[in-house]
Amino acid sequence: MRKSSKALRLLVPVAAFAIIASACGDDSGTSNATTTAAAETTAAPETTAAAETTAAPETTAAGAETTMAPETTAAAAGPCDVDSSIDATEGKNAGAFIANITCSATKPLKAEGEPIIIGVQNPEGDPAGSFPEYSKAVQAAADYINNELGGFGGNVVEGKAGRPIKIELCTMAITPGDSQRCANELVGKKPFTVISTLNFFGNQFPIYSQAGVSVVVGTPITVGDFTDPSTFSIGAGGGCLGVHTGLVWAATQPAPFMASKNVAVPWADTPPGVVCYYDLEQKPLSVLRGDVPGSSALAGSIPDLEFIKDGVAIKPATPDITPQVTQVLAANPTSIIFSAQGADCWNFVDGLGRQGWTPDKIPLILSTSCLDFEKMKAAGDLAKGIYFVGAAGGTLTNPDAIDNPRIKLEAETYLAKAAEYGMDSADITKGFAAQGWSVMMTVWEQGGLATELTPDAFKAEMKATQDNHIYGSVPFGCADAKAPYVAVCNSKVALLQWDGTQMNTIVPVFSGTDLIAGTVLMPGPA
Repeated sequence: MRKSSKALRLLVPVAAFAIIASACGDDSGTSNATTTAAAETTAAPETTAAAETTAAPETTAAGAETTMAPETTAAAAGPCDVDSSIDATEGKNAGAFIANITCSATKPLKAEGEPIIIGVQNPEGDPAGSFPEYSKAVQAAADYINNELGGFGGNVVEGKAGRPIKIELCTMAITPGDSQRCANELVGKKPFTVISTLNFFGNQFPIYSQAGVSVVVGTPITVGDFTDPSTFSIGAGGGCLGVHTGLVWAATQPAPFMASKNVAVPWADTPPGVVCYYDLEQKPLSVLRGDVPGSSALAGSIPDLEFIKDGVAIKPATPDITPQVTQVLAANPTSIIFSAQGADCWNFVDGLGRQGWTPDKIPLILSTSCLDFEKMKAAGDLAKGIYFVGAAGGTLTNPDAIDNPRIKLEAETYLAKAAEYGMDSADITKGFAAQGWSVMMTVWEQGGLATELTPDAFKAEMKATQDNHIYGSVPFGCADAKAPYVAVCNSKVALLQWDGTQMNTIVPVFSGTDLIAGTVLMPGPA
């Protein structure tokens, strides 16, 4: 078997199984990124000077580049063969995971026996935050697992059926009381584990902890998401921790980043938005300027850095955003960073455009939570050239632009199976849908690696993860979480740019978390 993950390219035709590769953009990751398993050991990220249009050199776990092996014939591997040699670059268990996906195309395996309950807590139906695509994607992934991958604990390659997954969904309004109501309701269902999509309060964790229920967080945005010891925040990109520090890094560091010395930071005025702004945007900016002590190698490196103290707060669903846009532009920034729910992001972009802004005049860097391809295409030239920071890995909605064979196959599988199991195209191309799919598939994968199919064994397996494969992204590891952010298992991000038609990768893998090294939590204004 080949020693390079390039070998997976041979599996893609085998696994095509009537896939229509959509050319919509991505919501959760890159469009042509190459994956690296390199550990973050220094402040310097891995960068490329321009968008990748051809296959980049492979990267070993130690960070050294190696050349790709030449192609071999399609007979080198069958759809049910496990090539564990790819685990070194694609993450532990990647070879077995890919074999299960490809094997199921010709030998689908149904789950059997008593269902395993997985709880899902998700905000829906509230103007302050509603993400129905998140829970739809989790359900679609569970249906795919039950009908084709053998269920929880199943193994298609070995022909071993597992148990069916039963999703118990509790939808919540954006209120502290409803957050706790959902947690109590789900605890009463006696779940194997609970997926918390994104929660504005973090007050659900003590309820789950007292009941002995582990929580897997898809999008970490609160102090609890970052620090709760019984929580596994596996969402690719690390939620606010990875993405918001990545936004600051992308705005301030040298080319191919923006190298700005005047950064405007509008921010979502919600309970988690307060934490994410003050701890993960204003704090790293202050570290760079030398106002806040930290152990980062870049502490104090930009003493003349300018930014508006306390930023520019924007309430969700603000009907007239003119005052906030005026305040942002009046600061004469050389770059702008913003993260919010999709509707608020594009309301902000529209407001900027009405005051004469264009992406060519002042670079705008959004988080991939802003991704909404229908709105981006409707914005036309006003969106063309906007940058995005999100999970490092591959696009899950534009497989034709992906060079990495493993991520390409995962993108094709997501597009085909999410549609087959009931999701419409508008939801599939939203960032939180791709996140939901990835989280459910990863919970299934790690459950199958546990020593036995019990909640305690699952918790032990999650806690021990280190350079493990995760769907559609670079390897993750809960054992590598850094204090005080002990729950965040995956904080590597990528810099992308929208060209009007699709995303292009500018920097495939980097991390801005070094900017908060050695600091203390700052969940609000000092």
